[in-house]
Amino acid sequence: MRDATPSFRNQAAAPAARGCGPCESPAALARFRRPSPCRAPFGGWAAAGLAALLLLASGTPQAAGSAPDQITLKSGRTYNVYGDMLVPAEFGPGIQGALTGTRWPQATLSYEFDSSVDAAKRNDFRAWLNDWQLGAGTRFTESASAADRVLVQIANDIGCGSSAVGRVGGVQDLVISSDSNCWRRRTVLHELGHALGAIHEHQRTDRSAFVNIIDHGIVANCGQATWDANYAVLQTDVTTAYDYASIMHYPAQSHYTCNNSDVYADVQVLQAQPPGAPAGSQNACGSVAACQATIGAGSVSARDRHGMAMRYGYRIEVVVAGNGGGSILVNGNREGCGTHCYLVVPDSLFTVYALPDADSIASFSGPCVTGTCQFTPTDNGVVGVRFTKKSSIAAVVSILTRARDEKIFRSGFESGP
Repeated sequence: MRDATPSFRNQAAAPAARGCGPCESPAALARFRRPSPCRAPFGGWAAAGLAALLLLASGTPQAAGSAPDQITLKSGRTYNVYGDMLVPAEFGPGIQGALTGTRWPQATLSYEFDSSVDAAKRNDFRAWLNDWQLGAGTRFTESASAADRVLVQIANDIGCGSSAVGRVGGVQDLVISSDSNCWRRRTVLHELGHALGAIHEHQRTDRSAFVNIIDHGIVANCGQATWDANYAVLQTDVTTAYDYASIMHYPAQSHYTCNNSDVYADVQVLQAQPPGAPAGSQNACGSVAACQATIGAGSVSARDRHGMAMRYGYRIEVVVAGNGGGSILVNGNREGCGTHCYLVVPDSLFTVYALPDADSIASFSGPCVTGTCQFTPTDNGVVGVRFTKKSSIAAVVSILTRARDEKIFRSGFESGP
């Protein structure tokens, strides 16, 4: 059997001896039964790309490969394995199955821990989740009873990390290797990107304008399926600009051991970071050389978050307060996310209408201060609505008027003509 576990070496990385550590040893390679990235100890992300992500669930690969490997995980579910993307076997063969996952309702991903994840790793996982919650409406909730949920587990027979892509229905798996080089912030965030619906940045439809990927023996020694799983161009709907800084982008070199041969792919950057939303994200790398050094070494980038907001929306909460009565109506949201909580995609005009009762008046705070609240969100945010009884306002005015009159009286009496 071939062994096709890639190790990753960025141009700015340390010497190969520091590469992916155990992933480069024959003993470790024997444990990894299929192509999946390991993450280098020097911090380079090894394997995948989301930013533009918003490869919304539709697509077909440009080239068909040989039959994929299969694996059955802790949920009891069997998957076809495409790199670090897991496609439920019931979806049928073909990497296009990775594009059939849907959004998580209310932008909330439910997860539970398998007993293989110890307390320290659970705390790491909970802390790292916040990177995907900043600048996008995504949220995570720990639940062992949700009908659709992610089962987080540790395994020693699968590669550094793997996940189903998007919500596939029922219990789905997210696996991190037991190898000490794999339980890392970037590994977990990358696999969570998959679970939320992201695919690899360098596999998006327009990638050929941004990177040139050269095969140095992968197809000949590892097979077409390995190449397709990691480098095939997918026919996708692209909604964000290409992002070399994405946490989901492959690095400059990806090494594999197949048939006792060291083979690899070169990822060559063709241009600087292109213009695109959000503002300032073009500055991630301003030259070909800078972008070449950037790929594979990022964390969750600004475009990653913007792409996730395009998929799920920004989370806008309307906080209602005051002693008066009334109701609110909204327009322009994709879906709700709880009581007075709304998901609004970038560039959408979102409107909040405050409808006070006859005995009350309404006022806004936050992005709107007067009149109807109408704005285009650029981040998660809060709109404040206060309903105040008119009688309370009249009472306050009366008190202020008496205080003013008393001040005038005192001032006039004490100072005299």
